[in-house]
Amino acid sequence: MSIEFFYILLYNHNNLIDIILLTLLAFLIKLHENLRRFDSKTNSYIKNSNEKNIHDIRTSLRRFNAAFLILPKRYRKKGCLLSDYNQLANKFFKVNSEIRDMDIIYEKLNGYPQTDQRNIVIDLLKKDRQSHLDGAKTIALSLKNMNSNKILDKMDITEKEVQKRYNKLLFRLVSKIETNFLIVITNILKIKELHELRKDCKKLKYLLELLVKDNNKKNNTVIKLIKTLQNIQDILGSIRDYDVSIDYLKKLEPSKEIQEIVNNEIEQRRLKYEEFLRFSKRRLHISKDSFFARIKSLLS
Repeated sequence: MSIEFFYILLYNHNNLIDIILLTLLAFLIKLHENLRRFDSKTNSYIKNSNEKNIHDIRTSLRRFNAAFLILPKRYRKKGCLLSDYNQLANKFFKVNSEIRDMDIIYEKLNGYPQTDQRNIVIDLLKKDRQSHLDGAKTIALSLKNMNSNKILDKMDITEKEVQKRYNKLLFRLVSKIETNFLIVITNILKIKELHELRKDCKKLKYLLELLVKDNNKKNNTVIKLIKTLQNIQDILGSIRDYDVSIDYLKKLEPSKEIQEIVNNEIEQRRLKYEEFLRFSKRRLHISKDSFFARIKSLLS
């Protein structure tokens, strides 16, 4: 794992040029690849909206979004065909995220003994999921009608624009991650900040993926950091799943059966949070003045 690279991002900006140089050609290749992948996953989703295809559509859109956000403002503003496509795609993503949350809650409830109350909640989830799924498929068909093959035609972008925008996004994310990391490791109840940290780790991971090139010696450095972010994301994702389930169950009509499930989910969430703290402690081994070292001092 390369904590050193994260340290460079935070405290040694002048040395970044050899590591985070995103050429125009590399960017355009990734942009087209990510759009084609998202379009392909949308086709699969329309044919079969199973759990795997829901996961794939969300992942492929995150990658496309990472590239889209690097584009100059003229391509991101409202009214531009590419911007309209991305806006509709994000709406598609939001609905599928809600479906995914329902699947998580259903899976957790399914692990508990059957009771009348539990079965009623599961039935409600199934109906709500189907309603969301019908809406998501309608959006998917609208995306196909926009013809993604044409939305990247005649783009006029300079390498300077790409690099400037990339650096701006990169440092903004690192700053947000630093801020929220310090908050969530000292307070188990900072749910909003934990959710933001998880999302920002994902965004940073997908931004860094744009740097990975074939036969490039710098790949190892970037790939190691991507793996680090993935590990953090996985643990925080599990905590988020507990938060989503607990929040949903607390909004239901109070009952002894549901409260017992809530209590157990809260305890499991606490254990997963402790795992996150242990992971953070194990991985922070760098300069005493660095961001991660400061985090480590708070955990000691």
